[in-house]
Amino acid sequence: LAKRGIPLCIAQQYLKEVKVANAETLKVFFALGLKNEDGGYELRNPFFKGCVGKKSITFIRGLKVMPGGIHFFEGIMDYLSAIANNKGKKFADDTIILNSLSNLKKATAYVQNYSYTTAYSWMDNDIAGTKATKALDEYFETQEAIEHIKMNIMYAPHKDVNASHMSKLGL
Repeated sequence: LAKRGIPLCIAQQYLKEVKVANAETLKVFFALGLKNEDGGYELRNPFFKGCVGKKSITFIRGLKVMPGGIHFFEGIMDYLSAIANNKGKKFADDTIILNSLSNLKKATAYVQNYSYTTAYSWMDNDIAGTKATKALDEYFETQEAIEHIKMNIMYAPHKDVNASHMSKLGL
């Protein structure tokens, strides 16, 4: 977390320390874990990035009841960086952390028939992020009254929110 410029007090609100044991090798390791909507955990440590249980999105309720906006992030470090950049304040609107771009279609089910009028996408400034942003654009064109705002201009020329955050901190 320190290498990525994420304050511990922010991370503790969203992450748990997870002990993982390999049943075959009996090796044990620790990782930061983010619970997803299917009961699995997205895991990160300096040597491992993966999932225990079923891979899915993570939905984070905002401070507002029935908010007008929803934020889409590729991963937890980008979300935590955005919160750190916001002086530790949680978003008023809801958030979906994709945990993998392959979960993009799962995420859109949370948007349909809800009161959202604005969707903010915080995708990476790379080929995969550009494709995901385009897919979100196409999806929101099919939804009535949801404006899609692409946030990646805010952290360009950096690859993602976390890289921009780290650069601001001199890391």
